[in-house]
Amino acid sequence: MVRGQLTLHFRHSLHAFCLGVFCFSTLYLVTFSTSANAELLELVIIHTNDFHGHIKEEKNYAGAARISAFVQQQRARYPRVIFLDAGDAISGTPVSTMFHGLPIFELMNAMNYDVGLLGNHEFDHGYKQIEKFREIAKQPLLSANALDPNGKLIGDKASHIIEVKGITIGIIGVITDTTPDLISPLGNEGISFLDPETVLKEKVREIKPKVDLLVVLSHVGHEQEKALAAAVQGIDIIVGGHSHTYVETPVKIGSTYVAQAHRYGSNIGFMRLTVDTTGNSITEFTGKLVPAAELPEPDPAVLATVNFWEEKVEDLVDVEIATSSREILPAELQGIFEKILADAAGADFGYYNIGGIRDSLPIGSITARHIWNIEPFGNTLVTLTIKGSDYLLLLGRENELHPGMAVINANKTYLVATNSFIGAHAVKAFGPKVQMKQLGVLVRDVLIENIKENGLE
Repeated sequence: MVRGQLTLHFRHSLHAFCLGVFCFSTLYLVTFSTSANAELLELVIIHTNDFHGHIKEEKNYAGAARISAFVQQQRARYPRVIFLDAGDAISGTPVSTMFHGLPIFELMNAMNYDVGLLGNHEFDHGYKQIEKFREIAKQPLLSANALDPNGKLIGDKASHIIEVKGITIGIIGVITDTTPDLISPLGNEGISFLDPETVLKEKVREIKPKVDLLVVLSHVGHEQEKALAAAVQGIDIIVGGHSHTYVETPVKIGSTYVAQAHRYGSNIGFMRLTVDTTGNSITEFTGKLVPAAELPEPDPAVLATVNFWEEKVEDLVDVEIATSSREILPAELQGIFEKILADAAGADFGYYNIGGIRDSLPIGSITARHIWNIEPFGNTLVTLTIKGSDYLLLLGRENELHPGMAVINANKTYLVATNSFIGAHAVKAFGPKVQMKQLGVLVRDVLIENIKENGLE
């Protein structure tokens, strides 16, 4: 199609219509008279975030095969579709953890993502593992502000430009600069994260003149993403992640639409927009979340790959270890797990960070897989010899409302059982004032064996 033909077609048709109904023709002439040479092209953006390795369909999580079927369905229906992921694709299931995230990128290839993003959990196995993710992934893994110890980008590139049947789309990737507080220091020594706002301002100035549409893939959290939309001019769409926020319809901040699709494949983001490729603007926009239950039947080819990987772990994890008469939510699990860790280590206290409890336990049969999904990170059990005043600071930093704070004497020294992630951060924060001892056993194994022996009731 030659640019300008679509607009001229509408103008001639509406002129004829105008002879009978003048008021309607005037309204539509205003809507479509953006430029004598404008070409209005439709684009569909499908997006996920915080998938966390949930390749298998379970509970209200769609699984990779049903998501893939939905994407194929939309690509058959619309001429221009792009499929994006906003980070934290790995860490959350046995398949991801046992194989250090590698199968997830194999599945994402089968699902035909166009562009991905590094989230903080892509660093769970150390930043050097990301090189293996990049080798597997067919889609570029972006991050404009994550740097290795030599100051080089850890991701494939900072940004990516793609052309989709007449629309040139620029995509920039950013991750939260609080990532060092969210990842284990072990294996991530010397890496750094630049301020997302500063980096985005620079990259938008560089890329905006080259594209019809500018999209930011962001792993900084929904509230921060809205702040970025207000602070950085020129962004058309922010596809977000990190905070696991259910954004039913994208929020418009100025001229920027900000979206996020919850987590674990429970919802898929869907946007349909019209782009004026001459004026480099969005003229029409709709967006929503599509619940997992509304997705089509699984894509057989992707399902076969899912089953291949799940069969490698099912004998270990799909084993009943207890039953529960009620759903047990993370707040209650925190106390249960802390007692288990304290008993296992002979410590004064157990500490289990609430952010490390990634799921709840259901009513009925409890399997080892449930515990793997709750504690997918492979942390080891450690003890900390720590003064009460420092322990209060640690608890306050991790969780201001932790119930154990009320019984801690600031002047006493305690033995605290926790996971290696918290232990490493405590040593980093307090230095030689805190002594950490590795007990040589996985936290997950301690939890599974205790629940198997003692139950949950």
